[in-house]
Amino acid sequence: MKKILYIAAILIGLTSCNSGGITLPNATGMAGEILVVIDDSIAKSAVGDSIFRLLDRDVPCLPQSEPHFNISTTPHSGFTNLIKPARNIIIINVGHKYSHNKIKTSKDRYSTPQSIIEINGPTKEGVRKAIADHGEDILNYFIKAERDRAIKHQRHYREREVGEKVKEKFGIDMVIPKGLNKIKEEDNFMWISNSNINVNQNIVIYSYPYTDKNTFTKEYLSYKRDSVMMIHVPGPSDGSYMGTEYKYEPPIVKHTALENGLFAAEMRGLWTVIGDFMGGPFVSISCLDEENQRIITAECFVYSPGNNKRNVLRSLESVLYTIKFEKDEQN
Repeated sequence: MKKILYIAAILIGLTSCNSGGITLPNATGMAGEILVVIDDSIAKSAVGDSIFRLLDRDVPCLPQSEPHFNISTTPHSGFTNLIKPARNIIIINVGHKYSHNKIKTSKDRYSTPQSIIEINGPTKEGVRKAIADHGEDILNYFIKAERDRAIKHQRHYREREVGEKVKEKFGIDMVIPKGLNKIKEEDNFMWISNSNINVNQNIVIYSYPYTDKNTFTKEYLSYKRDSVMMIHVPGPSDGSYMGTEYKYEPPIVKHTALENGLFAAEMRGLWTVIGDFMGGPFVSISCLDEENQRIITAECFVYSPGNNKRNVLRSLESVLYTIKFEKDEQN
């Protein structure tokens, strides 16, 4: 069984634990993989159906169907030392020894970096309900774990010179992934891309004055995106330019927090070229620079026709969460 998962921060009155200083092996598995430890009788019940449906839910705003996570399963008897180092694990226990339903998180129990959720309860119906009630928290926990891993990796293999140019132009520190070193600069605008024609990755950064209290709404952010892209991101044919796809799958906006806790608006959707036939997914982060009363928007977008894009986009969007203003670095 294969599926895919997503993640953010959580949490459901949960406790956490770690290895207590013991040297752990490296976590195993590929990005976007999750192991569900569940006995067959439970997997074939409403409990299994609820957890698999949750993890198999499509990632929003991709041009093709891709699940949040690729799922593999094992019964408890098969949960041996060989597979315990898996990077993401959900352990489901149902039995009378549990007095109440409980969802518990832990980090780096068998390997590092590893994220685990245990879902325990005395009855199948109680565990099913716990999954239904806290499904978004479960997804977001593992999505954030994947993002944190990607950020840690990108910090080690970053384009430092490009990062310095970003800092000079916008007054922000931001991790720029290795390989993104082609730069186009204009007033209050920078476009950074790689040279891979098969998996073309891009980061666009732009700033504008903060003048409207409705800045962090979907309507305002969409309007601003369209106006900036129309001017600065031309398409391949004369008169064509980048726009936003509204009919097929409109963009979605949610309020979130960056790595340093700064409030931000995340918008994700599909981009298209007006006047040509190109498109793909994008994610943007917009945050307020209070000291200078301006908005900083950093967007990543991918062009990779015919290929799955979940993991590429997820890795690229992780760096958007590393934005720090220079004044915050000095504190």
